[in-house]
Amino acid sequence: MFEYNYVTHTRYNSLIFMSSKNRPFILITEPEYFTPQSIKIMQRVGEVKAERLSRGSLIKIIPRVNILVVRVETTVNVSLLKLASNLQCIVSATTGTNHIDVKYLASRNIPFFHLSGIHSVPTAEHTIALLISAARRIPFAHQSMETGVWKRWEYIGTEIDGKILGIVGVGRIGSEVAKRAKGLGLEVIGYDPYLSESEIKLKHAKKVNFETFLRKSDFISIHTPLTEETHNMISFKHFKKMKPSAILVNTARGAIINTKALLQALVQNKINSAALDVYNEEPLSKNSSLIQYAKNNTNLILTPHIAASTKEAIERASLYTANTVTKFLRQNHT
Repeated sequence: MFEYNYVTHTRYNSLIFMSSKNRPFILITEPEYFTPQSIKIMQRVGEVKAERLSRGSLIKIIPRVNILVVRVETTVNVSLLKLASNLQCIVSATTGTNHIDVKYLASRNIPFFHLSGIHSVPTAEHTIALLISAARRIPFAHQSMETGVWKRWEYIGTEIDGKILGIVGVGRIGSEVAKRAKGLGLEVIGYDPYLSESEIKLKHAKKVNFETFLRKSDFISIHTPLTEETHNMISFKHFKKMKPSAILVNTARGAIINTKALLQALVQNKINSAALDVYNEEPLSKNSSLIQYAKNNTNLILTPHIAASTKEAIERASLYTANTVTKFLRQNHT
């Protein structure tokens, strides 16, 4: 755990006219994702507590908090927000926002800031890595080698060159995936009802309807936000329309795919395999149905929500967060 106390920086004294005990209280709930430099920047404009807290401890401290800085593992729901009587803004160093009740924040006129595009490249790279890993069965071949067993014939893979990659949600991340897929010799189709045919074409893909998307895709990659519309967007009836050879990759949000339906599709060979980085509940319990299935089968790859976890991405997100907090406080407390 990390905890940082305020250190005086005289060149900032003229910017914020407050006694030390009245300085804005900034709580960072997942400090391992923020660089020491970014925390020092926030120390210049407020009293900073950077520490992993239990839910009970978070509930106790939230009434004191002026600025709340989080990532995806901190659930900011209505019950927590109702206790946040002094909250002035929230900054989430994430692209997705489903861990925060944004509607309730808006009802209280509390500003909310989150990332836009900073995680696109690492997430796209991880998507391609998962796709190739599943197509070539790399994790399972590695596990076999660890046991000292040579099983070349059991790990015959699938080439991706000349195949069709279908992308759900051709936004910043989806378009980065499409660009890389083109370089690997894939044809790319996209399902995105909010973009026109010409807009999707500019993003290295061809626009298709959902039925065509499911039927034609050799590989499917999910890059849409989690909303009421996209919750359980992929269910068993959709798996039945996919190619039996299809490989599904999800680096967006877990609840976009119905977990029970996915496992049923894998068991019944409705699709070839799946590779997941995101889940309905995180962290994923060791007793979860996904982990129990993956232990005994070689058509499901799981990673612990690490698509955006690169050194470079953390540095960019940390700096964004620190600058956002600084700008907000300068504008509201000078």
